[in-house]
Amino acid sequence: MRPRRAGWWLALALVGGCDLDLIELPSRRPSLPTTPSMVPIPAPSPSPSPGPVVPPGTSVHLALGAPMDASPQDELLLVKPQYVVSYNRFRNNPNWVAWRLTASDIGTVGRTQRSFSPDPQLPPGVYRVYHRDYAGGGYDHGHLCPSGQRTATFEDNAATFLTTNIVPQRHAINAGAWASLEQWSVERAREGWDLFIVAGGLWDRACATDLSPAGNVVSEACPTVGRSPDPARRVAIPVATWKVIVMVPHGRGVDAVGPETQVVAVEMPNEAGSGRDWRRYVMTVDALEARTGYDFLTLLSRELQARIEAQPYQGN
Repeated sequence: MRPRRAGWWLALALVGGCDLDLIELPSRRPSLPTTPSMVPIPAPSPSPSPGPVVPPGTSVHLALGAPMDASPQDELLLVKPQYVVSYNRFRNNPNWVAWRLTASDIGTVGRTQRSFSPDPQLPPGVYRVYHRDYAGGGYDHGHLCPSGQRTATFEDNAATFLTTNIVPQRHAINAGAWASLEQWSVERAREGWDLFIVAGGLWDRACATDLSPAGNVVSEACPTVGRSPDPARRVAIPVATWKVIVMVPHGRGVDAVGPETQVVAVEMPNEAGSGRDWRRYVMTVDALEARTGYDFLTLLSRELQARIEAQPYQGN
């Protein structure tokens, strides 16, 4: 939980087109310390003009609120039927992806794609990451919203293979603890829970985004994958990936979130030897906020956040 903040600015690319509107989301903005994932950056000059306020209910995937940080200038918000992406056009990575998982999302379609595709929803001037950008880099195409949690329709599953939903992950974590937590989530959905999930990456300081006139790209010291000599066309490698999961009884919605609500928060290092047991990476939401610089569950009351964000998950 973090103090309430003033509005933050995002570019919103609506489903069905690439037209962008500058929007203002109700938010909270704390004075944040420098974190491994983000170094605060100056506001653009001149400041953007106010846009329309995004009304509640814009997406069910943001029913608990969008994660907020102190550096909104590096965020493009892409709203899709399957999930919502905050995309970092400097690191060529999603900052985070949010989605709701229910039993109805689990079907029989299976994996529809062998390769990953650039996202047509990105605006002109933003580099579109291709499957080949990962070639020879030693990293998997790591899903944030998993293929296995969008198997009801072909379209739903195909959407998970857009590169705006992908981060470079070591195979050990992608096929290990990360995959284990994904399967655990599917099992909870089948048991009758609705899961509100947000996942993202944690980057080294050298990968902090920059709005300087020098090129608006990450430092050349930032570890990346990609064969292009142009750093603007390379993909920054996170040092860890994180996830927050809030579970409510099916159909109850956000109103069912209370002091006893079960919340899972994890941070998994992006390295070999991580194992398959996701529980070894459990932490409190408060601790994850300190690590990432994000404020999670922003539409819940501060009192409720204080209760559920301070306790680590202790279930099975």
